[in-house]
This record gives sequence, structure tokens and C-alpha cells, in this order.
Amino acid sequence: MKKFIFIIVLLFIGFQGYSQCSINPFIQNNYESDAKFLLLRDILENPNDPDFDNPFVNETRLTPYLEKLSAIYENPNSNPIIDSLFNEFQIHTNPEYIFPNTPYKRMVLAIYNNTPWLEDFKNTGISGVPALDNLMATYQFNIDYFIVLNGAGYTAFWIETSFDILNVNALVDDFDSIDEIHHSETEIPIEERFNYSGVPYELEPNQPVEACDIRIDGNIYTFWLFAGDCPAGCTLSKGWNIQVTEDCEVTVLSTQENEFSKISVYPNPTSDKLYFSTNSSKIESLQIYSIQGKLIQSLDNVSKEIDVSQLKAGMYFIEIKTSERNKSIQKFIKN
Repeated sequence: MKKFIFIIVLLFIGFQGYSQCSINPFIQNNYESDAKFLLLRDILENPNDPDFDNPFVNETRLTPYLEKLSAIYENPNSNPIIDSLFNEFQIHTNPEYIFPNTPYKRMVLAIYNNTPWLEDFKNTGISGVPALDNLMATYQFNIDYFIVLNGAGYTAFWIETSFDILNVNALVDDFDSIDEIHHSETEIPIEERFNYSGVPYELEPNQPVEACDIRIDGNIYTFWLFAGDCPAGCTLSKGWNIQVTEDCEVTVLSTQENEFSKISVYPNPTSDKLYFSTNSSKIESLQIYSIQGKLIQSLDNVSKEIDVSQLKAGMYFIEIKTSERNKSIQKFIKN
């Protein structure tokens, strides 16, 4: 009887395909920050998320991200593409690029120049205002530097937390509620865009990879490399789509190469209509972001044109996803 039960258990395990979600030590040691960025990115993209206004990243929610990354890393079918993602290319998440970016450490506070405690705050980081000092202490902020802007009537302070990752977006309203603060905002230095540390690799001749990222769309993990004038906005890309099921079964789906150059927007600049040139028969979704990375508009199932006449004059980024799962980020100027 025991032997029969043992055989039944083995048959059941075999039927399940030995699928099991676990966290690989390499991923735990080298990709925990990536998991936090992926979680924070998902939180920031959903205002209804229960942790949207929670400054601390809820680490109890990290497990699925670590498990899925582990499943890919363990590469059960010994796919050389997967090996290259972690070993040769060493692809990691990018908080600054691509949009929407993921502010996680720095903020800018604009404090009126006639504030009585301004000099104390400059010199010590302590204002004497309980609400401000409590925010600075609770979230371990220190002043990085400040600039006096006499013409604007305030002094801008760049502050940075000692926590590795913090949902600083959730703190903007708290800082803004202090009377002497003109405004506050989050910031990611553009230097963080250039996060590629893998082997030298060119997407086109003389176009070395400068940035990389990991993106999630449902159960698809895409590992991206970026090149081509990345200081102004990378024009070349290469990505690998990998499907990871809920029980951590892994399938390499496809490779996307230089999709940014295959989708264009025109006229640029524009005052009213923006048109799209793409090989795809359908644009599945698009998002328009301000130059600071704030989501301005999101549209699904659009045609080959949109009306942008309602936007204020300035520069914007537009992220386009086609029905073939290709993605592109383009810049445009609204007159």
C-alpha cells in the first residue's frame, strides 16, 4: 500500500512538470534591488494599489518578483540567450529610463527665502518645524546641496534618503503641506540612466550599449539593451521577451531589435495633431509623459493619429506599444 501511494505521488509530481517557484541565492544577492524597483514601478503605475501612498516599499510583496527572476536565471532548458542576459550583459532595472521612471531616493524642496529658519536648515538640516524635521528624520533624509534662487524667491534643496529604495512619490503631499515650502518634487539624476555594466556590445556599428532595463507586462519579462545617443534619449534598442507562468515555467518568446527606429511620430514640432508611422497594423496603447516623467495621458487602441492640442507648450515623451508587443519611446515638441 505504501509503495502504491509513493507511485501515485511520483505520478502527480510528474504531471505537474516539477514546476516549483523558489528564490535562487544568486538572484537574492544580486537582484533584490531590481525586485524592489519592479515592485515600486508596479505600485506607481496603479493609483489604486494599497501601497501607492506608502513611503516604504512593502518587502512582503517582493517574493513573486524574486521567484520569477530566479526561474529565468535557472534556465531549465539551458537556453544560451538567458545565460547571456545575466552573465555577459548583466541586465538590471533602470530607475531613470525608460518612462515611466521610478524615483526612489532623491527629492527637491523649494523653501521661501524669507523663511526665518532657512539658514538653520542650510547649516544643520534641522529647521525647528516639527513636521519638516519629523519627515527628515523618519525617512533618513540628508541635504545633498542647495541653490539660492533669488529671482524665484526660494532656495532649492536636494535631499537624499539613506534607505536603499523609498517611495518618495508618497511624500510629496507631506512636504507640500508645510507652509514655508513652495513646492516639492521627486528627482532621478540623468547619470543613473547609464547603468549598463556588461560586456562591450554594439547594437549597430559604433553604437555601444549604454543603458539597460527589465520591464514586466503581465507574465512577460523583457530584458532591454539601449544605445544610440542615450544622453538625448536612446534611439536603438534590443529586447528579449521571456514568459514566466505563475508556477514559474519559462519560455523564451521573441527578440525585438531596434524597434525605436521603426516607429516615428510627425510632424515634430506640432500644434494639434500627432501622426504615427509604424509597420504595425495596430497601436495597442500609448502614454504621454512630461519631460520630468509625469504621466500626462494614457490611451488604448488608438488609430494612427492623436490630438495633442490640449497639451501645454513644451517637450514630451510618448511611449507606444503595438499589437506585436513592440515598444517605442519618442520625443515630440508641442508648440
